[in-house]
Amino acid sequence: MSNLVTLDETIDVRRPLNEVFAYVSEFSRIDEWDPAVARGHKLTPGAPAVGSEYRIDMKAGFSLHYTIIELEQDKRMLMTVDSKLFTAREEILFSKTKSGTRVRYIAKFDFPAPLAAAHRLYPAAMERVGKSAMAGLQAALEDDFEAPEESRRLALADRLVLPGLWRFTRLGYRESRRRWNPVSAYLGDRHAVITGATSGVGLAAARELASLGARLTLVARNRRKGNAVVRELQSESGNKDIALEIADMSVMKDVHALADRLLAAGKPVDILVNNAGALFNPRQQTPEGLEKSFALLLLGPYILTERLQPLLAKSGDARVVNVSSGGMYSQKIHVDDLQSSRGRYSGSVAYARAKRGLMILTEEWAGRWRKDGITVNAMHPGWADTPGVETALPGFYRATQHLLRSPEEGADTIVWLAAASEAGDVSGKFWLDREQHPSHIGRRTRESAAERKQLLATLQDLLASTRPAATRKKRTRKRAA
Repeated sequence: MSNLVTLDETIDVRRPLNEVFAYVSEFSRIDEWDPAVARGHKLTPGAPAVGSEYRIDMKAGFSLHYTIIELEQDKRMLMTVDSKLFTAREEILFSKTKSGTRVRYIAKFDFPAPLAAAHRLYPAAMERVGKSAMAGLQAALEDDFEAPEESRRLALADRLVLPGLWRFTRLGYRESRRRWNPVSAYLGDRHAVITGATSGVGLAAARELASLGARLTLVARNRRKGNAVVRELQSESGNKDIALEIADMSVMKDVHALADRLLAAGKPVDILVNNAGALFNPRQQTPEGLEKSFALLLLGPYILTERLQPLLAKSGDARVVNVSSGGMYSQKIHVDDLQSSRGRYSGSVAYARAKRGLMILTEEWAGRWRKDGITVNAMHPGWADTPGVETALPGFYRATQHLLRSPEEGADTIVWLAAASEAGDVSGKFWLDREQHPSHIGRRTRESAAERKQLLATLQDLLASTRPAATRKKRTRKRAA
């Protein structure tokens, strides 16, 4: 008696064929749409191809090893499956329809005798598995999800501090992840600019966006390190459209030069991730005489984003993602001391105040640029295990290292805000693990309308005065006088 079990399921979706194939063929993302899967892992570098291998961890406690043995672009993929419980051949066929794309899944499982006998007794069990997976894929490809609304429960937890703090850990990430929707948006025609992209959550975000097919421009201070990251990401993802720009985001001359180059190239910027950051102790100044936390964390992102606004507007559907910190909950912006020159200096306080300023900019840009199709959001990566945290906060790192997230877990919300269709429906908010959180947890950190106006005026004045052309004109006028 045969031990073979065959499943044959078909779905139709209103999505272009190339987008459907791009999503399904990157098989490590199966955990987004198959409810029986806990996690997918890509085992081989490069774009999906004959020979690509994946480990699929099932919620039932065992793993499957997939190998692509045949692949035809936008048409077909055939895979072998090995596990302790069965072997299989799975074929996925793609075809264009009048309204979109048809996906047909054909699987032939070879079970050992005891499991085959169980299937003959309960034949509907495997059929339910196949239908459930295809229903999940259909929902993922239809991509009709609503953005999460602000939660009173989360806001209360943040205001009580300790209940909110545990969400910054990897435990909070894992708890939130259970409620997430798939992200099937196609990024093959999207251009993303990412600052601070050579380590930590910036590198993790760049790696994921590269795997999703986005065209990347990575901004780094060190050319050698930046080139190494570009080569690494190209090899891992198979995405060759990754470029490098060199700029120190704490040096405004560099920031202006970077903006000039991008504007001259004229390529629309669909995604801008303001991620570059560091915590400095003791107080440091840049070569231009600016306090370094203010320069790197607030003025640099302000100048770059303001100057790239024409390229963001050119996209028609642009996303700006500002990487902030939960530390901003503890501080109010000090508009009369933006560069922390008064009193005793604290790197942590300077960092938190700058991030508070970045949240103010997030809200301002969101309101001002809505008509241009630009959404602007801020996010908190949680407590992530990055080189910056280990170096800048060694005591905190030692105390919390067993609870820290991976850089990939910290970067997830950056990618979600940059890519997910529903994330484009909300602007001016603060996010952690794809969930809205309040921008303040108490009145004492709220700025007045006058303080907000003063902050914006000061930043605008510095944008103008730090432009090299403006500096040259100023010096010429002085000499003439």
